[in-house]
Amino acid sequence: MKGRSLTLLAFYGFLASASANPEIYTAVASRFGSATANGILLLKGTAKTAEPAEWTVYAQDAFRPQEQLRISARLQASGWLAEPAGAGAKVLSPAPSRTLDFGRLRVRSAEARFTAAKAAALAQVTFVSIDYQLAANAVTGAPEWGMALLDETGHECGFVVVSGESGALIFQDWTPKIGANPPAPSEGSEGERAARAVKKAARKAWNWTDRARTETKGFFRELFR
Repeated sequence: MKGRSLTLLAFYGFLASASANPEIYTAVASRFGSATANGILLLKGTAKTAEPAEWTVYAQDAFRPQEQLRISARLQASGWLAEPAGAGAKVLSPAPSRTLDFGRLRVRSAEARFTAAKAAALAQVTFVSIDYQLAANAVTGAPEWGMALLDETGHECGFVVVSGESGALIFQDWTPKIGANPPAPSEGSEGERAARAVKKAARKAWNWTDRARTETKGFFRELFR
């Protein structure tokens, strides 16, 4: 029994070291300073059976307020290592309106994934990977996990938001697969239309755009003009 308890402690210790949360803040602060770490706006990562071994961090530039930083945080044998991955005006556009307060983060990515998996099971939805996002609620400033659940074809089959403070399931939306002959959309009642509009708006709020990546061609056109 004692050996089993030690094994469980080791397992949870591994989760604590492998999941992205305070470790990412520490890695960014170690490489770029606490001012940059305190300016983190968004974490993004993708994984299948395990937690992401690499996260993209977006932060406000502490010395150039009009610019943002993109940082790559990778899990190495010695721990998390943060490295520069780009900078510029509005690298992330749109971007979260508030910075992340890691002091309020109580729910790790692994725990958020477990909550998402339970919700998916109840909705009878099967997913194989997750696109994770961690951002602060625009009103309360509370950290929230926004997770897009992807099926075997890479298409989004569900989206959930889990509180980073309490672990509660805040929002869920399940996208049915469309066959070769999808039924004609039904207008439904006014209440149904309003509910769909709310879900659409809630999902759209998590569509942060890495403008530096989408405008690469334009960048090179200007460079060699």
